[in-house]
Amino acid sequence: MTANSLKSMRTFSDPIPPRGLVPPRTRSTRGRSALSSLATFVLLFSSASAAWAEDLDKPEETQQEGPATTTAESPLSMDPSAPGWAPIPGGTTASLTGSTSEGDWRFGFHGFFTMPLVLGLNSREDPEPGQAKTTIHTPPVIPGDMETFSYTGVTPLPYAQMNISYGNNIITANMQIVARQASVSMGFFDPPSQAGINDAYFTIRPNLGSKKFDLKMHFGAFSTRYGLAGEYDQGRYGTPLLFRTNGVGENIIAMLRVSDSVVLMAEQGFQGQSNKAPSDLVPDLWNGFADANQGSSFVNHMHLGVNIARMVTLGLHYGSAFSRDDRATGTLEPDGTINVIGGDMRFSMGRFGHLYLSGSDVRAHYAATVGRIIEIFNAPGGGGLMENYLGDQSRGNGELVTFGGQYDLSIGRLVSYPVAFYGDGPDIVVSVFGAGIHVNSDDDRADNVWKTKFGAEATYSFLPWMAAGARFDQVHPNMSDTRWSYAAISPRLIFRTDWQSQDQLTLQYSYFIHGSQTTTRTGAPPKVDPTVNPDNHVVSLAASMWW
Repeated sequence: MTANSLKSMRTFSDPIPPRGLVPPRTRSTRGRSALSSLATFVLLFSSASAAWAEDLDKPEETQQEGPATTTAESPLSMDPSAPGWAPIPGGTTASLTGSTSEGDWRFGFHGFFTMPLVLGLNSREDPEPGQAKTTIHTPPVIPGDMETFSYTGVTPLPYAQMNISYGNNIITANMQIVARQASVSMGFFDPPSQAGINDAYFTIRPNLGSKKFDLKMHFGAFSTRYGLAGEYDQGRYGTPLLFRTNGVGENIIAMLRVSDSVVLMAEQGFQGQSNKAPSDLVPDLWNGFADANQGSSFVNHMHLGVNIARMVTLGLHYGSAFSRDDRATGTLEPDGTINVIGGDMRFSMGRFGHLYLSGSDVRAHYAATVGRIIEIFNAPGGGGLMENYLGDQSRGNGELVTFGGQYDLSIGRLVSYPVAFYGDGPDIVVSVFGAGIHVNSDDDRADNVWKTKFGAEATYSFLPWMAAGARFDQVHPNMSDTRWSYAAISPRLIFRTDWQSQDQLTLQYSYFIHGSQTTTRTGAPPKVDPTVNPDNHVVSLAASMWW
């Protein structure tokens, strides 16, 4: 894997990498130019199935995992400490967790930021005297807000996160400070973008004295994410493909080693909200347009999984979000629920890459009263489902059938076999990805709609301080009417201080190809405005660093 790594929290040899935590690395003994070995790549890939099976019986430098020990780093979910942003370009993954020694109490400080200047370029049809023909917008006027299905993550968004921890190998207190804008660069002060203390929780990993059973527990306020398409992150879309929970409560992860090649996993969580919008609160920008008609909401979720031969992980996921608040439903309206059942498959194929597939069924019943305790494809609660999928006349009733997947491959790692390769030399990283949703709704205007998106990305690291890449995205908000569709072609240059540095400066240009009816969301709160002409050209310069 060519992702740049930081320190891992794992203290055992864990064959099942936790989501959001990257395994520790050492320098390889040999690097090879990926471009000069493309012919070798084709020959090797044609015999992938046989060679993959041989890896189990032939220990090489690339086979570092060892027997299937148990540490409670569940591959079914992402660690709450992991950043919640779209992935860094170039196959890079940042981990924000440090290590603690047994018995020692230590203070930890880790963080991440990406701060882009993003310019959308358009033109005036009939400029007046003193007006330029070219217009410049920041942020750009383009489709794909984060809460919508059309979001792809290709255009960088500002984000900063600081993780503060104190503890030992048994118990650790964690706090996260998050901002989605830097105050110094804002054209107006946007309070919801300054989240402040976003997460506050402690983690317990009791010493059970067993090499076969391990337990990890979170208590406090935090998020959990399921349906993670990347090997160590949320995938190219920066979106959990099953669901995300946000609240205060508990999350318990258990892992049992049945044999050297089989590990069973179970996870359970229950969370609630710590406040509710008052009935007389007027929705406004400063309060994030809070909806007083949403009740106090809760979510219960359970997960089962099995890891086989350190290569295949199968998972079943269930989540039920609900509100039983008479202050929201009144005396006649039924209580709202959002139920999700899904499954996913993860194939960690060593030098032959990483493949992830998922699918789910989401049932909403009078979900308008369910708050942002749960997110489906970044849509918060029942209100988000109605706005983006079910329609405002659905009363929160409907069904979503979702699917998604991603495949990643490091050609440098492939052609370097049997010598270990860790991204400290020339490499090509390729990814293909996609997702789709079928909507059934009580609102006839939103019923029987197929939404799909897919894309591909490739990055060539040819110098320690430089890489070049490109990405293609195609989005169909409604497959029956491609006038609403759009595509984006995004070449980029990536600058850094070394092969595996923890910094990155990305210069990117995106050309958007809009359909005749492609729309963007504008205003406060953001609403679709068909009169706005979207930008076709977007230029960004994004500075990122993590520690």
